[in-house]
Amino acid sequence: MKVLIIIGVVLLILVSVWYAKKTGANSEFHSKNKILVVSDTIDNAVDFGYKMVWIAVKTNQKNRLAEIINLRNFKEANWESGIETAYDDGVYITPQIGEWTLIVGTGIPNKGDSQENILELANLVNTLSAEFGEAQFFGTHRVVEFHCWMKSKNGKMERIYSYVGESMESIKVFGDPTEAEDGLNLFNSLSKDAENEEYFEREDLTYADEILVMEIAEKWSVNPTKLSERTDIKSELGLAGK
Repeated sequence: MKVLIIIGVVLLILVSVWYAKKTGANSEFHSKNKILVVSDTIDNAVDFGYKMVWIAVKTNQKNRLAEIINLRNFKEANWESGIETAYDDGVYITPQIGEWTLIVGTGIPNKGDSQENILELANLVNTLSAEFGEAQFFGTHRVVEFHCWMKSKNGKMERIYSYVGESMESIKVFGDPTEAEDGLNLFNSLSKDAENEEYFEREDLTYADEILVMEIAEKWSVNPTKLSERTDIKSELGLAGK
């Protein structure tokens, strides 16, 4: 019986590889005991953004970005397979979008959604901006109402806002609001005003949501929900990995 099971598994893997080659996908890498198919057929940009985290960096040095974030087993990949990998606990370094390249994926370990990982995330963003001039992080997930953005220039963090609506908790608020945040009175449970219980009943506060994250991303660099509308995306492959 065990021999039959082993033979069946081997046949399944062989069939999967054959099918991937037949459909034009020409590279695979293993993740969590399954084969992820990555296509190198250049395609059009794929919109993303919701329930996702990403870093915008002003560069097109993809291999250097992969080195800095310690991306492993990465392969050249087009938009469709790259974004699919990004949503499947992987990371995709996109083709160049204007001046920017995005590092996107739920596989980014530090997402800025807790006190434990936001410092490491900020250090990574600072490292990227120190080498490339500017780097930004964005994250959003509507289930727990986690919303975050940060901007760093020349290795120095200028702005961080990270908030989890489910617990009504500001994870980190740092720096002056940017021009993109003009007119917003963002909720801040870390402020002195929040020491008074009446603060949480105020009607003039702005509570971040996924739409606001996209609006700030668009004003700072790239709105990933509007990629299909852009005409300045380089016709090239990105890198997908873990």
